[in-house]
Order: sequence, then structure tokens, then C-alpha cells
Amino acid sequence: MIKYMDIKSGQLSTLLLDVEKVRRRKVVDYKSEQDIKYIDLADNLKTLNISNNHLIFGRRGSGKTTLILASVKRNDNIVTAIDVQSMKNDNSLNIIIKIMLQVLFDVQENFRGYFNEIETKYKIQYKGVRGFGCWLLRKRDKEIKVRYEEGKKYLELLKKEIDLIRKLNLAPEEITYIISQEGRQTNSTLFRNEYVSESKDSMDIEVKLQGQYKIIESKINFSMNAMESYSYNNVSEIKDESSSEIKTSFTRTYRKQELLLEQRDSISFLLNEIERITKQHIFVYLDDFYQIPMKNQPEIIQYLHDIYKNCRNNSFCFKIATLPYRLRMNQEGSVDMSYKDDFSTIKLDYDLSELDRTKDYLLSILVNINPVLHISKQDIETLFNNSEVLIYTIIATGGVPRDFLLMFVELVKTARLDNKTTIQKEHVYTVVKSLRDDKDNNIEYDSDISPDLIREAVEILKEDVVGKMNTNVILYPKLLVDKHEALLKNLTNLRYLHVIKDSTTSENRKKEEFEAYLVDMSFYAVNKRLKPGLDFRRFWETDSKSRLTQLRQSKIWSFPDELLEKYKIS
Repeated sequence: MIKYMDIKSGQLSTLLLDVEKVRRRKVVDYKSEQDIKYIDLADNLKTLNISNNHLIFGRRGSGKTTLILASVKRNDNIVTAIDVQSMKNDNSLNIIIKIMLQVLFDVQENFRGYFNEIETKYKIQYKGVRGFGCWLLRKRDKEIKVRYEEGKKYLELLKKEIDLIRKLNLAPEEITYIISQEGRQTNSTLFRNEYVSESKDSMDIEVKLQGQYKIIESKINFSMNAMESYSYNNVSEIKDESSSEIKTSFTRTYRKQELLLEQRDSISFLLNEIERITKQHIFVYLDDFYQIPMKNQPEIIQYLHDIYKNCRNNSFCFKIATLPYRLRMNQEGSVDMSYKDDFSTIKLDYDLSELDRTKDYLLSILVNINPVLHISKQDIETLFNNSEVLIYTIIATGGVPRDFLLMFVELVKTARLDNKTTIQKEHVYTVVKSLRDDKDNNIEYDSDISPDLIREAVEILKEDVVGKMNTNVILYPKLLVDKHEALLKNLTNLRYLHVIKDSTTSENRKKEEFEAYLVDMSFYAVNKRLKPGLDFRRFWETDSKSRLTQLRQSKIWSFPDELLEKYKIS
């Protein structure tokens, strides 16, 4: 006998509150978030924790942030997780600077923890014991001294690089650096004397460190001097006040971009070193990357990719979470990078053709928000008047996890206000209309084409597909899918259209391939019911031969070319 869950139970009320808590997870909370229960149907966590560069694609609410948080909690390496939305109004150079500063800060914090242990051992070993016994101890355990000196030098170099990037963040777009011949000699002499004056006791360590460490340090020092000595005046001579002699000088103008590009070698070296010393890798997660204008994206991705290429032993990798079709890797006319060759791709959106699989996935997410409540998937199913009401709820959300969670909360509240013991179909139609505002309000943020084109396309869907054709499912010719890709992808990102199946055939037009779309239910839910006479396609149902007959019998339709030509979309 089935045990029905009471829709007014305190247990369910607690679950609704928990949904409210997790509905807007923020990646910035990655250091404080508790363990995240992530329903992983495709082993995405294992994939994401490999030291490769990854692209995470999914519509709003598909679980990109939750995946990142869950991945971070299972990652023992050095992790930087950034929501780049706050950077969307910055230019690409300043975004790169902010990202790299955060990465270096996290590396510094992590390494200080490692170094503090070494420093404690060093002080006990070399400062706490005196006399001949101490000398023997030092000789036997020379490794502690080497690790201490190495760590100390690394922290000094890391701090210099952080200070440099900080100053670069505040620097003007062009820096004119005044260089005198005497100044160059003096700096060179001081630079040499600094290393000659090192204590003899550290000579063996210096032999190890003086190569690349000093090369990198000299590069950092030069860039730092350039920024500290920049002038807006085109000075060609400097007069020494202690004599009447005029000392020749010359100027060099650096662009901010040049100085930032020069830091790639230094940053790569520092990231390589922490991997060599601590055996930890650096993972960088960039959430909501679609918020950055697409014209700025290639330069940011290229910079991070250059560092990745310069880092050995997979010491550095980065992961980008974005909307489908809202990522541009290459400058116009360039094909330097590709999804296939330079990134591993994770797709979080599922098509709706396997509705039972989608239902199981969404219910699993819901009951695992708070496992302590011991609410089962069967408990949730009994809250719906029948199985079809639950199916309609999933269709109404397009299978998007966050939309499903929010709709479930509103459905329970609506049923309670209506004094019903279960969720009815009319509740689904009522709530889906109220969720439409979220789609309409995000047109400017979630699209990369003209908002006016989106709005006009939405009206055409309403008038032509739902109005004249009187249906909710369309088969879009594959030849036109490619041609109209920009518009279709944006409508999908905004959840006005949902992909049912990305490749299918038609009963009405043989030997042609189509992409099947579901028009969002908000278009045809009217006054607590579906639009009268609507040919509501039960696209998930199969015949005796397991064929999606209702889907394949759907009407063929496409946007008029004139619409895209009007907005110069090709």
C-alpha cells in the first residue's frame, strides 16, 4: 500500500526552506560551503578534477555553480573559484589582472601554511640547540635548511610578483620609463652586489636558486622600476645638480598590455615551483563567464591558456562555466584554439526525449538537498494528483533543475492556499505563468544578439506556432538550424525553447533530418488551463516499436529568413 505524504507536513515545509537556501548558490562561498550533494549522472566530478582545461556548458539553473562547489570540496589541490560577473564592466586587461591576483593570493596563502611548518622545524633545528652537538645535527639534516631557504626565497619572489600585479592594476594604459646610462649601471652594480653579499653558508642553496630565480626576479624588478618611475613627460635629458654635466638619458614607453604579457613567464615559473615543492596543482574555476562581453573573452582565455601551456606537470589548469553559445575563444579571423583540441567539454543540459530519466534526475536533486529529512522520491511523487501532473511539471520547467526546484516550491504553496491535498494540473498552469517574468527580465543579460530580435522572435513563436499552428512542438530543418543557430541558441539559453531531441526524422518529410523543440509552456498556459484546442504533443510517448511517433509527426516550422536579415544575423 502506498503511503502518501501530507502536503502540509512540517517535514515538507523544512524542505521548501532548504530549497530557498540553495536556489542561489554563490561560487564565492566555496571556502565556507558544507559538503555539496551533487547528483552526478555523467561522472562530471571525476572529469572536472582532472588537471585539464574544461568548458562547462549549461543553461541558467542547470547546476554549473553547484558542480563547481562540489568539485572544489573534493579537490585537495590549490583552488581559486571566481564569479566573474562582478568584472563584466572591466576591460579584458583588468579582468586578467584581477584573476591572476586572486590566483597568486591563494597560492601565497597555501604556501605560507606549508612554509610555516618548515620554518618551525628550521628554528628548532638551528636556533634551539647550541655547541658541537648542534653542528653535527645541522650537518646531518641539511635538507631542512635547504627547504627553509628555498621556501623563503619563493615567498619573497611571490610577494614581488603580487606587488607588481597590484601596481599594474593601477597603472595607466601607457608608461613612459626614463632610463639614464648611469642609472642603468648603478642598478646593475647594485643588483650584482646584492647577490655577492650573500652569506657563504648559503652558497650551496644559491647555486640551486641563482639561475631561474634570479632571472625571474630581475624581470620583476625591471617591470616594477618601470611602473614606479613612469612619467607623462617626454624627458630626454637629466641634469645632475652636483655638477654642470648633462647626463644623457632616453625613454621607453610600455603599454600596459606589454607589461602584463611579460608576466606570463614569471607567473608560470611560480606555479611550476609550487607544484615542484608541494606537489599541489592549481585549479582555477571561472563561473558565469558569459557575463563578460564576448569581444573581451578571447584575450582572457588566451592569456590563461598561455600560462597553461607554459606550466609543466599539469601544475595549472582552468575551468570556464558559461551558457551554450556564449563563449568566444578566438579573435575574429583567428582559429588558434578549438573546443576539441584545447579543452574538455562538460554539457549539463539534457534533451527531453528521455523524460523518465529527466524525472529521476530532478527528483534525486530535490530529495538530496536535505537527506536528513529522509524524504524519498516516492514521497514527492505522491504529492502530485497523478503521474501526468508531475510529467507536466517537468515539461513546464524544460528539465532545468533550478526551475524545477523553484516551481515545486510554488506548487506546494499554491496547493496549500487552494486547500488541496495534492498538486493539480491547474496549479502547474498557474505557476508556470508566474515564472515567465524571470525569462523576460534576463533577455539583455543572457543573450548576445539584439534584445529586440529576441522579443520579436518570441512574438512570432506566440502568434505562428502556438496561435496559427496551434501546437507546442516543432521540427526545425537541420539545414536551417545551422543557418539560424544564433537565434535558436539564444532562445534556448533564455528557456523560451527547449531541445527535445537534437536529431530526429519526420513522418511527413522523409530523408531529412530535424531538430525537435518544445515551446515553453508559458506561451500556452491560459487561465489555469492549456490554450483551448491546443495540439499538445505527447512527444515522450513511444509506440510498440519504441519509436517517438508523436514527436516525429509534429509540424515542421522555421523562423523566416527576413527576420534574421532585418537584424543582420547570418
